[in-house]
Amino acid sequence: MKQAASVVFLVVASSVWLHAQDRSSLPSFEVASIKDSERPMAAPSGPGRFSRPYTTVAQLLIFAHQIAEFQIEGGPDWVRTRHFEVQARAEGTPSADQMRLMVQRLLAERFKLDVHTETRDMARYALVMARSDKRLGPRLRPSAFDCPALIKARGPDYKPETGPPQPGGPPRCGLSARVGGGSMTIMVEGQPMSSFAKTLQPLAGRIVIDKTGLTGTYDIELETEMLSVPGIPADAFGKPGEGLSLSTVLPEQLGLKLEPERGPVEILVIDSVELPTPN
Repeated sequence: MKQAASVVFLVVASSVWLHAQDRSSLPSFEVASIKDSERPMAAPSGPGRFSRPYTTVAQLLIFAHQIAEFQIEGGPDWVRTRHFEVQARAEGTPSADQMRLMVQRLLAERFKLDVHTETRDMARYALVMARSDKRLGPRLRPSAFDCPALIKARGPDYKPETGPPQPGGPPRCGLSARVGGGSMTIMVEGQPMSSFAKTLQPLAGRIVIDKTGLTGTYDIELETEMLSVPGIPADAFGKPGEGLSLSTVLPEQLGLKLEPERGPVEILVIDSVELPTPN
């Protein structure tokens, strides 16, 4: 029997890019602890908590700015290789957007991080229909929900439910991933194709632009190869499956494909960063 693990992410579509000197305008954590970490460990959870027991500065930037690792340039090697335990607590129950801003301020204050953005002409992918008749694959279905509209209506004080979705219950409006048996299944509910294109970027290793022409929102279930996770062996969730590359599963399961192209890509450049004083 396959053993499976589940992890749930909220899909948020916003980003703020600030230099270290702008940090006073950002919300902050009440308390925060940063120290070196030697191995992955269980992460405490709870309202207002930000817990990363085994993370790099690059991974914190990915969370804080909603970018992929290939969009980060510059900085010393330890930004991507040295692991830290970061534990922080905020007052009340901040939204996902507010939590990201707090991490940006934490990076600026504790790591003396200064960054800027550049737009460059680079290789990227276009997400397009795989079939000439534009027929959808069996795991791509029009959705009864418009999650971006629901998220906006719920407002910043909405608290996402925990645990598995209940039949007939409201949509979670997030991205979930189930891993096991050497594969990973990505599940998306009520999202436009532009959001799904962004979901594919860590797997594709490039920016992905939606050019499917599909309007409305969709429910998607895509089984593909495992995304490597720092500190976790490649075979931790079973022997890697065969025939699960994006080039194979996107046409078969969704009726979509990735076409190489060039276009503008936003890059986050690290101007300066320092090791934090542990506490």
